[in-house]
Amino acid sequence: MNFFTPVEIEKPSFSIDYNSKIVFIGSCFAENISLYFENAKFQSLKNPAGILYNPLSINTMIENIWNKKHYTEKDFFFDGIQYNSYDFHSRFSSSDLYQTLENVNNSFEKAYNFFCSANVFFITLGSAYVYFLKETLLPVANCHKQKSEKFFRRLISVDEVKNALINIVETIQKFNNQARIVFTVSPLRHFRDGAHNNNLSKSTLELGINEIIEKYENVSYFPSFEIVIDELRDYRFYASDMIHLSEVSEQYIWQKIQQTYFSSNVILQVEKVEKFMKSANHRVQNAFSETSKAFAKKNFLLAEALESEIQGLKLDKEKEYFSRFC
Repeated sequence: MNFFTPVEIEKPSFSIDYNSKIVFIGSCFAENISLYFENAKFQSLKNPAGILYNPLSINTMIENIWNKKHYTEKDFFFDGIQYNSYDFHSRFSSSDLYQTLENVNNSFEKAYNFFCSANVFFITLGSAYVYFLKETLLPVANCHKQKSEKFFRRLISVDEVKNALINIVETIQKFNNQARIVFTVSPLRHFRDGAHNNNLSKSTLELGINEIIEKYENVSYFPSFEIVIDELRDYRFYASDMIHLSEVSEQYIWQKIQQTYFSSNVILQVEKVEKFMKSANHRVQNAFSETSKAFAKKNFLLAEALESEIQGLKLDKEKEYFSRFC
């Protein structure tokens, strides 16, 4: 007897291994899933402009990276405490304008270089509701707690979503026409607007994605939204706010991603790397003790052995750390 409806996931025409370079763009769900790839030591890059929820802002970011936009003082405003940009998440904001400019421009430069050789782009759409700045009529990625009178907000149409996604795909193809693009819809609910409007928003995103899936050979869909709604249909799979996912849910989706995009051999490699990282994440407490030196040497040699065994795996930071105590 089945106690849930399994979501069938079509096997993609490509796979991911430790030689792959992977980009994660979009909502906080994209950030959370990217951490699993980071912890397994894949080559990855996430959200060069910080968390972005809507397809219009994601499109703006990718276009600005392609055009090598250089941000200057005029692109930021001071709110009395720190400098902010409507193109960036608040994690880039600070009270030091020049440091802020350096951070955002360095982030985009790094992203440009990474995008040119990236194999896979995972793009997670969170909401079809978009804030627009009244002064410019342009979409904003983050309102930075400014007065609501400065903005208007609306549900964008399926055509607007589709057109933004077409631009996203075609701009990514300029970086690398061999790159694979995987769209997904965040399973995190935006309940501030109520259940009905949340469903309208998610449906708009789903319809927009569906419009372009068959248009491009290198574009596909991963059903993270459907996995949560159909397979994990229980509040025990949510965090205490009943909006965000629990760690168990994220781990379940991580397993689904592995089953979909990894070969059986790569899954075994990931298990070995994750086991190593659990040990490597223990910091040396006493650099002068023989026990600590033995621990450091063991992990240094294990890192070298894993790198030799798994083509594309890079454990430079871990080796550099443990080499200090050997």
